[in-house]
Amino acid sequence: MLHFQRCLLIPDVHQDVAWVARILAREQDCDFVVFLGDYFDTRLKRARVGKAATCEYLLEVRQVLRGRVRFLLGNHDIQYLEAKPACDLHRKARQLFYRCGSAFTHAGAQKVAKHLPKEFWDDARLFVAMNGFLMSHAGLAREFWPRADSTDASLAALQRECAEALVTMRREPHRLLDAGSVRGGDAAIGGITWLDWDAEFTDELPLPQIVGHTGNAVGARCKGRSWCIDGLQTCYGLLTPSGLEVRRV
Repeated sequence: MLHFQRCLLIPDVHQDVAWVARILAREQDCDFVVFLGDYFDTRLKRARVGKAATCEYLLEVRQVLRGRVRFLLGNHDIQYLEAKPACDLHRKARQLFYRCGSAFTHAGAQKVAKHLPKEFWDDARLFVAMNGFLMSHAGLAREFWPRADSTDASLAALQRECAEALVTMRREPHRLLDAGSVRGGDAAIGGITWLDWDAEFTDELPLPQIVGHTGNAVGARCKGRSWCIDGLQTCYGLLTPSGLEVRRV
């Protein structure tokens, strides 16, 4: 479990790097920054930069923050990670387990593979535990929480399963990366990159959670102790020992 006095939480970017730049300029005194995933695939009508420019910006942020940043993976990122080996060989990724419908294009995958190096992906994670919260892109369902003698032991077991999922993802589907039926998938409930806040998320883990993924223009929403802070580029989070503060952009 990590602990920081001021941790900045940035939800789904979707290539809106100008929005991220405004947040980072405003919150320069933070000890650590966590991105909640979904860096690619635009979803709103206002202008965004392209995939190559998004990759370059992420690498710039990583360089500037130098160990004070954690990039988590969302469902839109997983599809590009899955496609990367084929793209590196200048081939089309013909069979993808985690493709996000029409959001994925082979041309886009080639750009992401070219401009985002292996080192970035190796450092990325599916979750981080900090200041008493579990943070991930979409949230963890109760069914996926490892049973153990302590919360720390459960987190260690979850870390092992997440690492396994990222290693085996191209050989066979993994439950942590699957979409549930609510989001058009075959699984009974969505995994850590797909869990739908409105229809699937429940606040039942030993730790409260902070997630993105399920965007809503009303801004951040809470269930019990947990929060979804994907406000479609209208808000972000600041986590301190006192709890979560949602800030508007």
